[in-house]
Amino acid sequence: MIKFKKYSGAGNTFLMVNNLDGSITERREVVLDLMERNKGFDGVIFVEESSIADYHMNYYNRDGTGDALCGNGLRCTAKYILGEGISNKRIMSLEAVKKIFDCEFCFDGQIKVGFPPPEKMKFNFKLKVQFEEWWQMLNVSYVDVGSPHIVVFIDEIEKPAIKSLEDIPIDDWGRNLRMHKDLMPEGANVNFVKVIKDNEIAIRSFERGVEAETKACGTGAISAAIICLAARRMKEEIKVLTISGEYLTVGIQLEPAEGNKTRIKKTTLKGNAIEF
Repeated sequence: MIKFKKYSGAGNTFLMVNNLDGSITERREVVLDLMERNKGFDGVIFVEESSIADYHMNYYNRDGTGDALCGNGLRCTAKYILGEGISNKRIMSLEAVKKIFDCEFCFDGQIKVGFPPPEKMKFNFKLKVQFEEWWQMLNVSYVDVGSPHIVVFIDEIEKPAIKSLEDIPIDDWGRNLRMHKDLMPEGANVNFVKVIKDNEIAIRSFERGVEAETKACGTGAISAAIICLAARRMKEEIKVLTISGEYLTVGIQLEPAEGNKTRIKKTTLKGNAIEF
């Protein structure tokens, strides 16, 4: 029987498994079995040895797909490592998708994770979609911060007009965009965003691998904040209200680039991580 602990990062829920001894090798089978017996969780995180960081967060989605990045999962992994007495470090490095992420326990009890700059960004392009009975050319943006994300501002959805995030049939519209032919073969996670004020947004996220809405998505929050900074000229620190009711805080550090321009040097994601 596989032992695990249950953790939540701002509503993103995981089963945490200690695999530091490397005894679990058939991870996909273990994940599918655990997900079948523990309904409603978003994925499984195996905490493992790393040759390039303090520890390795080996994250698997609910559907058994691996080699995935999860921002909220990084915070939960750090909290699990501290809580289980594996390490007492207040600042630790975690390996995920062959990259290193620094995790810091803050004085307010939250955990802040540092991310490298996005691998790819594409702003304000059109995808042909059908929402309800209407076809339209929908304005979207794309960011890859280790996992690919589509960001849609709800005030740019023309048919039907949307005023509230609660009005979005996210399983239908999210799957529509996640599987869009122009994004294949890998597809993308999908984030619907409402701007609340110049440093705050609300978000709903449909995640691939989970193939459903999750109550929070860390890399989705970072992607949305980057698009808000670039397309809506919002601030470099943005509060992100998730559907769970919890906030994530995204910080974007800029540095000078050629031609009096700036580029992203680093992003940070801060929020809660709890065992339940």
